[in-house]
Amino acid sequence: MMKYPFTLIYLISSLIIIALPFYWWTYNFGGLIVIETSPFQVSIYFLGTFLKISYVISAALEAFRIFLIIAISRDIYLFLKGKIIRNRTLPTLTVSYLVYPIIIYIVITYLMSSHGIHSNYSFLEIGKELVSVKYENANLLLTFAFYPQIIYWIALAISLLFIPSYLETRKLKK
Repeated sequence: MMKYPFTLIYLISSLIIIALPFYWWTYNFGGLIVIETSPFQVSIYFLGTFLKISYVISAALEAFRIFLIIAISRDIYLFLKGKIIRNRTLPTLTVSYLVYPIIIYIVITYLMSSHGIHSNYSFLEIGKELVSVKYENANLLLTFAFYPQIIYWIALAISLLFIPSYLETRKLKK
């Protein structure tokens, strides 16, 4: 269906980006906890030690990846057979990663305040921030770093292809 090139490019690109086994984001909480994540795998380190719970979480996420590979492969097949496909999976996944730092901020702020821990942690979306944490007589100076990997930016760019894909097929019935 070269009649709808953006849709075909979007579907094939989505399939490729979902199949790639790379982390999308890294969240580093002063080296105490480091989380490398994508919608399909996660690695969690505590004080530099890999936590084995990561295997369990990654197994479930890998099952989700396989499901999406099958679903998007089916969408490509149906699209090539003439059916109009509007798969919103990749835009949903990439935009959700922009929301995670907000959730992290809310959770950390709540946990610290509920346990009498004082800090100067302000909201951080992307980048580094030096955070001072005080609890009773202990003072910690931590560097929080949240940053996307290049694969995330590629996935986000591919997600934006959904817009022209939708526009070129919007007047058609599914």
